[in-house]
Amino acid sequence: MPETGIINKGLTAGKTGNERCGAEMKKVLMMVHDGFEEVEALTTVDILRRAGCGVTVCSMTGRNVLHGSHGIDVAADAVFGHTVDEDCADIFDALVFPGGLPNAHTLRDDSRATDAANKFHEKGKLVCAICAAPCVLEKAGLLEGRRATSYPGAIDATRCLYSEEKAVKDGKVITSRGVGTALDFALAIAEELCGKQTADRVAASILHKR
Repeated sequence: MPETGIINKGLTAGKTGNERCGAEMKKVLMMVHDGFEEVEALTTVDILRRAGCGVTVCSMTGRNVLHGSHGIDVAADAVFGHTVDEDCADIFDALVFPGGLPNAHTLRDDSRATDAANKFHEKGKLVCAICAAPCVLEKAGLLEGRRATSYPGAIDATRCLYSEEKAVKDGKVITSRGVGTALDFALAIAEELCGKQTADRVAASILHKR
């Protein structure tokens, strides 16, 4: 049983969606440090699992339990260096970075995260970040000349084609602005991985107008 006060969005929660989709399932890796924004992380996990994706929340701290920026602890599915490693771009279809501080800045300064972003991009796979986390993509050099967005001030707007849209897709890069745009971010990822019909179905089921 999970410890009291810990939200278990882990392997057990992911099994139903994985079994339903079988071999067609898209696999998503979410890299997380302590101080992550809980709404951005868990909304994205929830929406993608509703869309039928298999989502692995990967702790980059060396511990299974992650501490959110607002005092909510979450049990990760995996710990980097154990069940997930530097070959993750060969296994997963998309990489996601949630925002929140210090999480976003710790990810930015963690070469394992920026290296993963580049490997996913080089393989033509989806790389996504929300709120302050687009700074990870900026550090990896993935935003140069590309349409992108972020929480205000989180990235250098002169180094990309900055937009204030809720969710911005440019090629295989998706960025978004913050807690208030987390649903739009998650649905944009779902649409890219699973198709517009699936994303629209999920949106309708939660009474969200796209």
